[in-house]
Amino acid sequence: MEQNNINIYNLTAEQRAALKAQLEAEEKAEKERVQNEREAYKQLVDQTVQNAVEKLQNLSSEMERLKEEVFTEFATLIKTKNELFKTKSDRQSDTFTTADGTMSITLGNRVNEGWDDTVEAGIEKVKAYLKTLAKDENSAELVQVVMGLLAKDRKGALKANKVLELEKLAATSRDAEFIDGINIIKAAYRPVPTCQFIQVTMKDEEGKERKLPLSLSAM
Repeated sequence: MEQNNINIYNLTAEQRAALKAQLEAEEKAEKERVQNEREAYKQLVDQTVQNAVEKLQNLSSEMERLKEEVFTEFATLIKTKNELFKTKSDRQSDTFTTADGTMSITLGNRVNEGWDDTVEAGIEKVKAYLKTLAKDENSAELVQVVMGLLAKDRKGALKANKVLELEKLAATSRDAEFIDGINIIKAAYRPVPTCQFIQVTMKDEEGKERKLPLSLSAM
């Protein structure tokens, strides 16, 4: 296919002016087209976001209503269980399962572990006890275990489950100072509730368990 190449130097002044005007008009039209498409895109984004947010707001409101309804219904069961079985009411969660074992629901509060300032006094008392131990192999092993249990996590806090292990060691030692130090640590525990949660587990016909997705990220 032959191409007609225009030599601008062969054009008259009027032809060059006309060509320039044509190119400028085409460039302007292209810019307007791009601008219009971008504006249309922004309008589409606004409309899509608004529609999605409206739907998700309705979903969020319904989930919040159902969550409150479920907790209210199970509050009666929890109270009845505590009275019938003489159990403590300070549990962080409760699990209820159908008689055939196919459905189970757990609900409660997630907590962050926290401690008041007296925890350091308890830790120092335990460390002081460790310094009194003989320097034999058994004592060295005990010191290593206790110091490991006293180690704090990345957030600078003790782990409550480790304190339970320390309590067992203190009881075995029968040392009053060690036991007192652990009691101080236990008394300093201040768990902080963060949020309520509901977890549902179901079994299929083959007996395989699966979690019911209750968050968008799990679906």
